[in-house]
Amino acid sequence: MLNIRAVNEEAYKYLIAIPPRYWSRSRFRTQAMCDTLDNNISEGFNSVLVQSRAKPIITMLDDIRLYLMKRWVMNRTKVASMDFDVCPKINKRLMKECNLSRYWIPR
Repeated sequence: MLNIRAVNEEAYKYLIAIPPRYWSRSRFRTQAMCDTLDNNISEGFNSVLVQSRAKPIITMLDDIRLYLMKRWVMNRTKVASMDFDVCPKINKRLMKECNLSRYWIPR
């Protein structure tokens, strides 16, 4: 806290007003507050599959394939229209992945 105070007095005052158990990692509880732990990614994916679950397996897999392809296209479109700078390491990795993905064949 002394280091934070030396850098920014306002941040120090803000944090002092809040109990440390809400912002300090050292004060977080190690036990879960509920008996199930759900991952937002899997929950979101499962919510997309609600309609497909009642279908035969091949049709369900085809629905999943189409959903993923549409999602990838949407994300690729968003990334292509970025108008801000990306960190050099991230940009290098992105260009590498783009170059590798040009050989992919959707089927």
